[in-house]
Amino acid sequence: MQARDLVDMAIDEDPRAPCPWVPSELWPDFLAAVGRTPNLIGAVIYRNKTVREGAPLTDITTRRY
Repeated sequence: MQARDLVDMAIDEDPRAPCPWVPSELWPDFLAAVGRTPNLIGAVIYRNKTVREGAPLTDITTRRY
């Protein structure tokens, strides 16, 4: 599965979550797949969600721990 597919799945599973977090090792792949670059605060707007880069070696999550 590609990073974009995993983010889509996370958004579909928790549609009320405002901000999915993507592990740093998948972040470049996600950016390439959606064809965007991060804004000034390091986030990308995708499917009306603020997607951010998370810690390395973590799962794609909709909650920041």
